[in-house]
This record gives sequence, C-alpha cells and structure tokens, in this order.
Amino acid sequence: MSDKIVCQVCSAEVHAIQKHIEVHADEGWTIERYKEEFPDAPLISDKVRDMLAAKKMSEASTRVAAGDTDERRPLHEVFDLGTAPAAMTPTGAPIPISVMGNHSWEEMVPDIDRNHVHDIDLIKIILMGFEENMPIYLWGHSGTGKTTSLLQICAATNRPVIRVQHTLNTEELHILGYTELKGGETRFNPGPLAMAMRHGWVYLADEYDFGVPHVLSVYQPVLEGHPLVIKEAEDEWRVVKPHPRFRICATGNTNGAGDETGLYQGTQLQNAANYERFGIVREVRYMQPEMEELILQSQARLHPTDAATLVRFANRIREAVDRSEISMPVSPRALINAGKLGTMRGDFIQGLELAYMNRLSGIDREAARQIAQRVLG
Repeated sequence: MSDKIVCQVCSAEVHAIQKHIEVHADEGWTIERYKEEFPDAPLISDKVRDMLAAKKMSEASTRVAAGDTDERRPLHEVFDLGTAPAAMTPTGAPIPISVMGNHSWEEMVPDIDRNHVHDIDLIKIILMGFEENMPIYLWGHSGTGKTTSLLQICAATNRPVIRVQHTLNTEELHILGYTELKGGETRFNPGPLAMAMRHGWVYLADEYDFGVPHVLSVYQPVLEGHPLVIKEAEDEWRVVKPHPRFRICATGNTNGAGDETGLYQGTQLQNAANYERFGIVREVRYMQPEMEELILQSQARLHPTDAATLVRFANRIREAVDRSEISMPVSPRALINAGKLGTMRGDFIQGLELAYMNRLSGIDREAARQIAQRVLG
C-alpha cells in the first residue's frame, strides 16, 4: 500500500496537498478552497508529518541551547565541596561554571552518585574542556575513575550524555547510522554520534583505544569542530552541524601509543593524527590514599581503620607491579568489592582472594597472598 495521500481533485497520490494544488491553479483551486470543500481530507502524508515533527524537535532543542536558560554557579556548590581551597581560584574566589537549564533530555542525564568522591583537579580539567568546547581524552589503568568522573560531572551539571563502547568489531555504521528497507522504503537511521551532535548531548566514546584506527578516523572532522557529513544519509541527516551544547570526550587504557603493560589485550596502536585532535589529554592515575580510603568508607561501608589497611595493601601491590614482580594491579573497583565481601565473610584476606587474587597466575597469586598476610596479619 502507498504511504501517500490522494488528491480529491484529480486522484493523484502525493505527499503534500499544498504544493500539488498549484497544478490546478488555473482551475481556481487554492489550498483554502481545498480545505473548505474537503474538510476531512488529509493535507500531508504520515511521512511528511514525521519529518516535520523531527525538524520541529531539532529546532526546539537548538532554541533552548541558544537561549539564556543555562546558569553560572560556583563549582564548590555544584559538587558539594565545601570551602576546599582546591575548588577556589588562587585568590580564594569561587570558580563559576555552567549548569544546564531546562532541556528535553532529562532521561539521558546520569543519576548523581552521592557516594562518589570527586578528584577536584580532574573536575577542573574536564570542566575546562566543556566550557571551552575542547575534546577530552582520559586514559589510565582500569578502575581509576575515568568514565565515572565524566558521568558524574555530567550528572552534576545536568548534561545529557550518550556512552558508546568501542570494540574490535565497531564499524562506522555503529557510530554514524545505517540505511534499512522498511515499509517498502529505504530509510536512514541516525547513529549515536549524529544524534548527539544534533541534539546537544555529551558523546562519550568509551574504550576508545579498542577501536580500529580506520574506523576511528570518522571522528576527526568532529574533533576539529566541523559538521558531520554522512554520504549515505537522506537530506535530513546528510550534513549534521554541531549543536552549541554538543561535547565529545573519550576514555581508554592507553594514550594511543600501544599497551606498554601487557594488561590490556585488544587495545590497538592508534593513528597519532587522530589523538592529536583531542584538545585535552590527561592520564588518570590511582587516587591519593586518603581519597581512596574515603571511597571505601562510603561505598563499602568500612571502618576507617579497615579502609586504610586495604588501601595500604593495594598500594603495596601497585608498587610490586611497577617493579615487575606482579603482573596485575588492584583497582579501586576490586578493592570496594573486596571490602564488601570481607565484611560479609568476616575475613578481608578472603575478600581480596575473591575480588582480586583469584584472577592472578599461580606465582603472582602467592606473592599477593604474602603481601596480604604482612599487611592484614
């Protein structure tokens, strides 16, 4: 069946009566006369109605972004940091940052984790990228808080975000979109990058260094601030200009120069030209002991003494990794799980075995167990 509508004057199948009725102008037909004589007849097809609705939504989101709905608020208030000196300017004045006002994408704003402990310096670096519209790349060991920090900053500043995981099998169509045959017609389904650019979302390219270099090259014009051009798309999505609120950031375990540790199998040696287009590149290291202890206290519900003991074990392991005595460090994520399991079992060494040590080789497991015995007793 055709998805067009029928002209009541000549029985032609069309998408829009207003444009078609011009062919009958010499017969005295106008759109006003048509609506008067055929009040129940549709004037546009469902396809045109859908296209107009999509265009209206896009224009509405652009108007919101271009308007005065965003707020400027002090950083220390937004992130509930009290009067910490690091959250102020060198002269002790508040640091103003942008917090998004009303928008139509509330469901895409991450939930605020009240137990998350912020790294103030990392907050300021990420917000510099957001404020100046500079692409951000964060890299470092698993569990150091790269992705979580980005998501929690988006949550605190009311920014909608879409997170896209990259693997060896990620293709351009997973990023840009694809064409499919539906209802007898070929239609283009926009991908997450096109949607984020049009609607003003934060685009988080997670596990970026797992992607194949020739696929990641599709990001290069976007990283430069240019429109996205999708050759296979329909006119509506052929050229996607970046929305004023659009931001792009990425995370990975390496800086694109390959995995020097041997821990992250599957990461790719990347094209340096691609990484050079990130305005901000920051290695995210393990936290200071005091901060990691606070995280264990809040997320694993540990007594301060137990939290300090587990962090001391983790840092002994990390020092052994640096000396090439053990092959795998213990992440804050594993330490939190060890704290929870150790509390339930009444034995933190057993918690460490279940959450971390059982993933090591036999030799490394024995070395880690000896460190646990010395630290935990």
